[in-house]
Amino acid sequence: MPFNFREALTYFYYSLFRTKDSPARLSPKRILFLWIIFTLYPFWQIYLRLGYYLDEILFPAYREQEIDSPIFIVGNFRSGTTFLHHLLLRDQEATALKTWEIFFAPSITYRKVFRAIIWVSRMVGSPIRWLVKQFNKPIESYMYMHETGIDKIEEDSHIFYHLWSSYNLFALFPFPELAEKYIYYDQQVSPQQKESDFRYYREILRRHLFLNKSKRYISKNPDFSPAVKTIQEFFPDARFINIVRDPVDMVPSTINMWATHWHTFGSPKEDYPLKETLIEHARHWYAYPHEVLKSLPEDRYAVIDFSTFVANPKQVVEEVYERFGMDITPRYAWILERETLRSRQYESNHEYSLQEMGLDETFIHREFDPLLDGYSFQESHPTLDPAKR
Repeated sequence: MPFNFREALTYFYYSLFRTKDSPARLSPKRILFLWIIFTLYPFWQIYLRLGYYLDEILFPAYREQEIDSPIFIVGNFRSGTTFLHHLLLRDQEATALKTWEIFFAPSITYRKVFRAIIWVSRMVGSPIRWLVKQFNKPIESYMYMHETGIDKIEEDSHIFYHLWSSYNLFALFPFPELAEKYIYYDQQVSPQQKESDFRYYREILRRHLFLNKSKRYISKNPDFSPAVKTIQEFFPDARFINIVRDPVDMVPSTINMWATHWHTFGSPKEDYPLKETLIEHARHWYAYPHEVLKSLPEDRYAVIDFSTFVANPKQVVEEVYERFGMDITPRYAWILERETLRSRQYESNHEYSLQEMGLDETFIHREFDPLLDGYSFQESHPTLDPAKR
């Protein structure tokens, strides 16, 4: 298991000595957070490594596990990636990592131990289920924007927290100069770090599929949008779904999401810090994935328009399945029909004021509309882009 010591030391230094005028200023709340993180993290590292050591002794066959045609959902944050991911995972042929598997049981050994504990718990009244519900309550309150919890499917790029090598660290350590290379992952991260990151990621997927054989792995990570070229190198038969939402809706929702992170783990003076950095990442993540992926064969790349998707999820998923040459079972077709009815009845309670964020629609259109010109949605398949020729 690799670890980016230099990166971790840099973040530690910034957290103590480069916090002036940043959202990570050293308030009492922030100091407590840093004490918890930097105290517990080394013990977590030891715990993870012990699990992998036991895997090599008890389950060495996992190294031969194939990862066939995984699907990667990319796109900007707050673009419907979670809804699409969860919907695709309603198919019993699909699988992905859950929060507890990412943070507490990425190894096969730990996974089996946890499952044994859960089995015993069910025999004695399910106290574990009660504990999970209690654990989920503060998480659900914090991550109110989509369904989450220790027993829920989560973005598997959180695996890179293990290595201290992730754009997601920006949520905990809001230093734009440290996040920049992850905004432009394919271009700015060193070949050595890419190799370390994705070799480790691939080994975690092998372990997961070793326990979930004959399943189709589906990954959903907005922060993989700038890494699609690297993903193709490590998963040559990978398929991609790029979901695109109107930036007038996506940008304020994203700014609010990151502001929530920074106010949870610190005491920023601004209500909505670092807007310029978030707009920079959004611009690149609109343009770059399609620029790289549009040359792939039609059965390996699909673009989904967010508004069409939420209006008719069943139609969109059916077209994706047809494009990728996958079959829809009668049970899954029934699930899609039911979820489409629910989607049409759903009304979001999230409203964001562009004015409060110091933005307006004219600015967003000027910044983002040229980037969307690269997407060509056909009338015959309005939800899909057949890759621009």
